[in-house]
Amino acid sequence: MRPIPLVIVAFGTTAKALASYEHLDARIKTRFPDHEIFWAYSSRMVKDRGSSQPQNTISNPHEILETLYRQHYSWAVVQSLHLLGGHEFIRLVEETKQSPLRTSIGLPLLSSPEDYLALCTSLSPLINTHPDQAILLVGHGTDHPAWCAYPALQYFMRRHFGPRIFVGVIEEGCPSSAEVIADITDAGYKKVCIIPLLLVAGMHFHRDLAGGHSNSWMSLLSAANISVEIIQQGIGMLPVISEMFCQHIEDALAIIPGNKENAIVTK
Repeated sequence: MRPIPLVIVAFGTTAKALASYEHLDARIKTRFPDHEIFWAYSSRMVKDRGSSQPQNTISNPHEILETLYRQHYSWAVVQSLHLLGGHEFIRLVEETKQSPLRTSIGLPLLSSPEDYLALCTSLSPLINTHPDQAILLVGHGTDHPAWCAYPALQYFMRRHFGPRIFVGVIEEGCPSSAEVIADITDAGYKKVCIIPLLLVAGMHFHRDLAGGHSNSWMSLLSAANISVEIIQQGIGMLPVISEMFCQHIEDALAIIPGNKENAIVTK
């Protein structure tokens, strides 16, 4: 059997913040040297603006899968780089169902209790260097039922690091920014370190976390007399994150019939 191609699917970014993707690409190529690797963006808006991106051709997932089918592949792994199994991931699954090529889907970053624990491990160096501050992880947020991943993450993080961990979202939802800031204030913290729960430090980082407008997290916390430090990169640059995605690729390879003997098991 020919090595099964890997289609890596990110939402994409319109900002010049692609170091995380380049880091992930290098790690995946090292971990799976015999497999062809293709990148796709699930956001059509990003694809339209993406002619200057590092990958020579930015395609939608279905375009790559159709090309692989014409090249007589019978299977492909489609690895999501989404953090949660929300709307974008569900759309990706539906899109792959339309392909004539059979696919095995690699799950988003946070898909099992083991994933949450691995994320705790990956964030330990950042959190432990800020011992006297509240730590605030801020993700994108969603109105999909996957929103419950955020309180689940706070549960795992607090079991690992204690009650100084807080989790918020960019888009208003649960928990709201007002609730999170009230919780931080009630706990007596005057200093907060924000860790972007984003793969790349793109538009949402510059606008919604560190932006100067009144509704950014920086402005809201400052208005509550809380001193703010923001980690200036997405979590995609952390080594454990790339390991987690590689493990999900391995899991997707292992369930393809007749391919278990070809699955990469190097740790």
